[in-house]
Amino acid sequence: MKPLPFHVKRENGVVFIDSVVDAAFRKALLDGVPPSLLPKMREALAAIPDKGSAAHSMRYFGAELAAIKERIGPLLIELNHVLTRSFRLPGLFDWLDATGFGNDYRMIKVLAAWSDLVRSKPKVLAP
Repeated sequence: MKPLPFHVKRENGVVFIDSVVDAAFRKALLDGVPPSLLPKMREALAAIPDKGSAAHSMRYFGAELAAIKERIGPLLIELNHVLTRSFRLPGLFDWLDATGFGNDYRMIKVLAAWSDLVRSKPKVLAP
């Protein structure tokens, strides 16, 4: 198992993440999200996901959850690449997992909407 790119401490069911790293990921998401989705991203980041977040998301999205996560995948891969290479902020997937945001229905909703916006933009082909 590869070590995390930032410090995480788990104690009595509570997860502690370096506050500088946490703030950096939050800022990156707020700065990067399309302006029309900024309120939804703020709402998602204001949440405090708990251990029941994954189960709640499964109830909320039902059978569509797997397809939604598949749609979100390419966006998250690109965001992780940009954050790692351009901003020296590796570990987006680790941060989403450690914070619980990766399973929170609010974050899934905003990431799905973001992904749909990116996918709906027409592709420009070079002549």
